[in-house]
Amino acid sequence: MELAFHKSFWESDCSDASHLDALLDTVQHEGYQGTELFLPFYDIAPDITLDLHRARDLNIIAGIATHGLTPKGHIASLEQQVARALEFEPLFINCHTGRDLFSFEDNLAIFRRALALEAETGVMLVHETHRTRPTFSTLMTEQLLAALPELKLNLDISHWMVVHETDLSDQAERVSALVKQAWHVHARVGYEEGPQVSDPASPLWLDHLHNHIGWWQQVVDAAQLRGQDQLTITPEFGPFPYAQVNPVTGIPLTDIWQANQFMHHTLAEQLRLA
Repeated sequence: MELAFHKSFWESDCSDASHLDALLDTVQHEGYQGTELFLPFYDIAPDITLDLHRARDLNIIAGIATHGLTPKGHIASLEQQVARALEFEPLFINCHTGRDLFSFEDNLAIFRRALALEAETGVMLVHETHRTRPTFSTLMTEQLLAALPELKLNLDISHWMVVHETDLSDQAERVSALVKQAWHVHARVGYEEGPQVSDPASPLWLDHLHNHIGWWQQVVDAAQLRGQDQLTITPEFGPFPYAQVNPVTGIPLTDIWQANQFMHHTLAEQLRLA
């Protein structure tokens, strides 16, 4: 199995084809295998996007997020966004799915529709562990997977650390079981009071970095046991308000692009493949 690193443009201006062209040059130069495009904030046409990626042999992960005031609204937005995501010929689709405010049964209906779309299209959907979504906590995610064991996760474990206000060592058995269902990773280092440390390269956060790498290693191990050819990882440090900034100037305390490149290099070096 190989690790494939994808670049998010969360911290970058990618509003037109010229910006994308320049960014993809950098992405290729820095050794990424593709990009992860969050389509609700992405307006460049699929044909242009695909041409620029193909010219550099880069793959695309498409990101979507269901929305609406009701579960039916979320299902409708899911269907619409999956249709648009398919135009980008993605490796798979990463989805922010459902709402933490909906009942368990209502969220199950949304996830069941997602599974049906996955079967209909032949394109994998992974569901991100994220605040505001029903995957916001380990307990709720455990219940969802018990009801729908075929669900696949995108593990953004930093959110669970904030929600539970721990490093998750107090529920290691549960988390170890959940991460076996992760097919993609958003590699951002969180801590007990927030989803993003100030600088993952700082000695101040070394214990937190190592803790995250331990969980991600379990994802790698599970993927290898499944016989996957590839596990995708997107370093995902983001701009303000995720990034901590100087309160007067608003300038980030850390170069976010370089923080993500640090994650890229660190995980490529430290995650062990059998």
